[in-house]
Amino acid sequence: MSPLKPTRLFATVGLASLTLTLAGCDATAPAQDGRTVAKAATRVEVARPARATVRRTVEQPGQIEAAEVAPLHAKVAGFVEKWLVDIGARVKKGQELAVLAVPELDAEAAEKQAAVEEAAAKHALAKASIEVAEADLAAARAKLEEVRSGIKRAEADLARWQAEAKRVEQLFTERALTGSLLDETRSKLHVSEAAREELTAQVLTAEAGVKQALALRDRSRASATVAEAAVKVAALDVRRVDALRGYARIVAPFDGVVTRRTIEVGQLTDPAPKGEPLFVVSRVDLLKLVVGVPEMAAAAVPPRARVLVRLQALGGTPVEGTVSRTAVALDTHSRTLRVEVDLPNLDGRLRPGLFANAAIVVEEHPDVLTVPTSALVRDGTKTACVVVTNGKANRVPVTLGLDDGTRAEILAGMKGDELVVQAGAGALAEGQAVEVVEPSKKKAGSFRGA
Repeated sequence: MSPLKPTRLFATVGLASLTLTLAGCDATAPAQDGRTVAKAATRVEVARPARATVRRTVEQPGQIEAAEVAPLHAKVAGFVEKWLVDIGARVKKGQELAVLAVPELDAEAAEKQAAVEEAAAKHALAKASIEVAEADLAAARAKLEEVRSGIKRAEADLARWQAEAKRVEQLFTERALTGSLLDETRSKLHVSEAAREELTAQVLTAEAGVKQALALRDRSRASATVAEAAVKVAALDVRRVDALRGYARIVAPFDGVVTRRTIEVGQLTDPAPKGEPLFVVSRVDLLKLVVGVPEMAAAAVPPRARVLVRLQALGGTPVEGTVSRTAVALDTHSRTLRVEVDLPNLDGRLRPGLFANAAIVVEEHPDVLTVPTSALVRDGTKTACVVVTNGKANRVPVTLGLDDGTRAEILAGMKGDELVVQAGAGALAEGQAVEVVEPSKKKAGSFRGA
């Protein structure tokens, strides 16, 4: 038998290889000499469907900010007498941070206090004048009553002498009395009439005196009212100056940390808004993550949505929070929706200014049957998975639910005990022989598994 030439040998080998390739899903293929040879099985990694939580998220970068930040300005101009805390100091609400020296306010406060004392003295004098006016009024009324009583006596006396005069005149006409007695009686009558007229004039004078006393009393009362108002005005002036003096003490508005200090002893402060803040106090027991959600995803963010926050400064350890508030309206410049997430910081691990990645959970299906997304074979509107049965690949149509990009929810088509090809399933033909191998372990690098 003559040996084959190299060219014919290569052609024979190539033809055999082509024959094996064209065999497709057949486990065996005929050789040139009529014998059959076994086709090598394709090695595939498989996994069983697993129950897991599938969520759809909107992932955006954000920044940690303090829940409250208060720049503390000087309300009055003055010199820094002393400062008591520095940056990093934890302060309590109302704690004194610095003291300003404002001597002109001290002098004004003394002046206003003296004005209060002067107004109080005038008020006391006005009240005393009311008492005097009341006494004068009482005396005038008593005098009026006395005169009125006198005029009654005068009228009675006049009536008596009028009757006596008539009687004496009658007797004189009858010549029973002398003319001298008649003259004497008429004289007494005239005296009685004059006394009554005098008392009548005194009544008018007494009534005028009462009116005058009433007017003086009313004027005294009005003066007392004015004096009382002057006392209140002076007291309010004192309070105003005291309030301004109170601004010379710079105090913490809430419990927090001093994150900035700009003052030194002897420095002249400018009242806000001209001057820069003397201190900046931030609340750090509660922080907030600020995220700008793009326009296309803004409408999908539900109220009180869960947020998974990952911070590089903490080694990527996720922190869970909840959407606390949104701006509702999009920023017209960046076309993003401002979303804020309150993050408790009781252990002090978080710091304002830290950069963070946030995954806002838009939709979540907990404890559902899932397969890796890489195991899906899509053909137009149809989706299938390749399942290994008795060493062969079989396509099983499935109905999908939520897909988070890593795992997909299976609504129908699987029971959960199948061996599903994890990757490269689309290249396997129906009935093709496969060999199952252990899946490679990959590190998780997404929020979706959190």
